[in-house]
Amino acid sequence: MANKHACQRNHVLNFLFFFFSMLLTHDLQVDIAYAPFVERFQIFLQDVWKYDITAGRPKLATWIEEVNKIDAYKPTKGDPEFLIQNYRQRFLGQ
Repeated sequence: MANKHACQRNHVLNFLFFFFSMLLTHDLQVDIAYAPFVERFQIFLQDVWKYDITAGRPKLATWIEEVNKIDAYKPTKGDPEFLIQNYRQRFLGQ
């Protein structure tokens, strides 16, 4: 059963990364629109499943680093602990 869930999770993750690779154009307006979602997704997956979304994806890692350098984006970043607690309650019922 656990293997089935891991397979399904990997399928979803592969789709999402394919989708994001099509969208991340390095156009500032487009990148800023997707940056909060990618950031939250990265924090949640790292904490819950110990999964690094940037492993084996150098373009995604570089994109995240570059977005984090944008001064206008820094104040919009949320508290990771609050995010993890909120997402655990919402998606995992914990």
